[in-house]
Amino acid sequence: MFSRRRLLPVLFAAVFALIAINGAFASNSTVTVVDPATPSMRLLIDSGNEQSILAHGNSRPVELKLVDLSDNPVVGGIVDLIVVNRPSAAKAFKLPASSIKSNPVGIIRLESFSPTEAGSYRIMAQLREDPAVFTYIDFGVNEENWVMYLIFGLMGGLGMFLFGMNLGADGLQKIAGKKMKSILGTFTNNRYMGVITGILVTAVTQSSSATTVMLVGFVNASLMTISQTLSVIFGANIGTTITVQLIAFEISHFALLMIGAGFILKFSRNKTVLYAGDIIMGFGFIFYGMKIMSVSMSPLRSFPAFREMLLSFSNYPISAIIGSMLFTALIQSSGATIGLVVVFASQGLITLHASIPLILGAHTGTCITGWIAALGGSAAAKKTALLNVLYNLIGTVIFLPFLYEYLSFSDFVVWCTAPFSSSPAREVANAHMISAILKMIVMFPFYDQIIKLTHLLIPEEPSEESMRSVKTKYLSESLLKSPELALGNVAREILRMAGHVEFMMEKVPEMISYGREETIQEVSFREEKVDTAQYEITKYLSSLSEESLTEEQTSVMMRYMSIINELEGQADLIHKIIVPFARAKAREEIRFSEEGFRELLGMFDRSNENFKLIINAFATHSTEQAERVMKSERTFEVLIKRLRTAHMRRVFQHKVQSIETSTLHMDLLQCFKRLNMHSIEMSKAMIVDWYHKNQIPSEQGDAAIEAALQAASEEIKPPSSPVS
Repeated sequence: MFSRRRLLPVLFAAVFALIAINGAFASNSTVTVVDPATPSMRLLIDSGNEQSILAHGNSRPVELKLVDLSDNPVVGGIVDLIVVNRPSAAKAFKLPASSIKSNPVGIIRLESFSPTEAGSYRIMAQLREDPAVFTYIDFGVNEENWVMYLIFGLMGGLGMFLFGMNLGADGLQKIAGKKMKSILGTFTNNRYMGVITGILVTAVTQSSSATTVMLVGFVNASLMTISQTLSVIFGANIGTTITVQLIAFEISHFALLMIGAGFILKFSRNKTVLYAGDIIMGFGFIFYGMKIMSVSMSPLRSFPAFREMLLSFSNYPISAIIGSMLFTALIQSSGATIGLVVVFASQGLITLHASIPLILGAHTGTCITGWIAALGGSAAAKKTALLNVLYNLIGTVIFLPFLYEYLSFSDFVVWCTAPFSSSPAREVANAHMISAILKMIVMFPFYDQIIKLTHLLIPEEPSEESMRSVKTKYLSESLLKSPELALGNVAREILRMAGHVEFMMEKVPEMISYGREETIQEVSFREEKVDTAQYEITKYLSSLSEESLTEEQTSVMMRYMSIINELEGQADLIHKIIVPFARAKAREEIRFSEEGFRELLGMFDRSNENFKLIINAFATHSTEQAERVMKSERTFEVLIKRLRTAHMRRVFQHKVQSIETSTLHMDLLQCFKRLNMHSIEMSKAMIVDWYHKNQIPSEQGDAAIEAALQAASEEIKPPSSPVS
């Protein structure tokens, strides 16, 4: 049973879906009337329906097609045209003809007309021989002052388009984020499979830029090689053409239906279904955004200067390429740019020949997104971004000779797609796909040469010595949109941070024994690295928290925050206590008693052992090792008491060395205890996270965690009295 609170959004979604279905099918070109007698023919709208024009402007011709029930054209059929709806002020509105006869291929052409008043117009086309065969032609007429209408429609539609792409890509990342790494890693070892992988991933993410950014992040994190990425880039440029194909198929009629269906799925408690709703809604917003742009730009047909500018692209292809490249770089979406070209073509504003330079420019302009993602990354990440630039730039140069009339690529596209293309929009979409496929075919034999050129333009990774100033290695801004992958790289950076702490821990015995300045300087340098790592990881996790995270991802992020703080605490202890002691030892004659020094080293060894154990537990996701560290807490406290008692006995026995170093001895014992406590705190954070990963229900989670911690602490009881 639904509660009233939950029933309301479901009812809203149902009404929304019904409206969407009505909107999707209201403009269907074929209208079937329920009648006992089956209509003998069908009247289809071939082109020109649902125009948006200016008052006192001219409409585009509308073409209808009369066919029999076997879809064969009907010759000589007379269609009557009747105005069924018009603005009240447009009383003088008349059609150019009241009836039209179908030609030898069944086409009925309604020539342009000039409405005088803004508003909605509806014309019914009805077959005279069979009145049951009819359809509606709809027009929207805007005021002559159309500039703001155009700007708002264009920007609103483009914004909706880009929002849809981001929404769909975000949903995909949440569904496949965990698997994306293995998919790309597994299927890109073979170049041909890499191309197929690039096609599929980009077709789903709806953006070659998103795929490139993902590749940059993977290479920056050493999850993929440079050679692996190029084949994926080949495929990504083909995969991005699929979205444009869908746009050209004019499935925008179903956009609201998709938005409504996705909205309904958002009420599911199943996260996979919920994220699938994001993907479906994303596609709906993409197609509805394109529809809005198409409607808003249709008045430009009555603006001769704009039409002449678009048509001039045929004569100045290089200028067209540069303009398209800059526009795509600005909005960071080649799909949106080419979608606009499709809209221009559907409105009759641009020819196929003039659209091809715009397509090529969009291919090159979209590379800016990957290059931005590579900034601040490793040399390998920059090489990946450069591969995408080189591939598209070289491909554009190859096509340049075929953009002129004497050797026109557009003629080749028309020849290839003549049996399949039925509209200018479809021709543009086909040109987009064919150019991407041909570019891949031509450049695939030069795969290794492109890789070599990239290595030549960007030097190899710097040596380890020159990397001493690098802040972080694995934190890639490009992966923030993929939280699962970003968290994986944070874990790698934490292990890198732990490596610095481990170096400092290993040098502690040497520092308290000899106090060499070279060792002290290196330890101090590592402490700065740990501080920097903590700051950068914290900042990165803060940025990640602004993304849409699952409950589990939020839990892991909090665990990582706890661990880096504990690691920084350990480094800070060594720097503030051990380093000053080492420098003092180098200046003065500080000698512990033999027994006391042995006890100090033994105590530190236990602390260092627990540190190594917890870091290994973190790296291997071993809960058993984390529990061992946590269970040692009580034992460690008992050991500290024993060592303090032993030291005090030596003091009472008037051992000079013990008396002179008493304060230092106690400080070091306390330091080693605190080092161990940081390891124990890390173990507790890991065990809590382990319980979360094993999906203990939230209402039981706190109790289960508390019980585990209590059991671990009670397992080891201290002796009744300290051993003297």
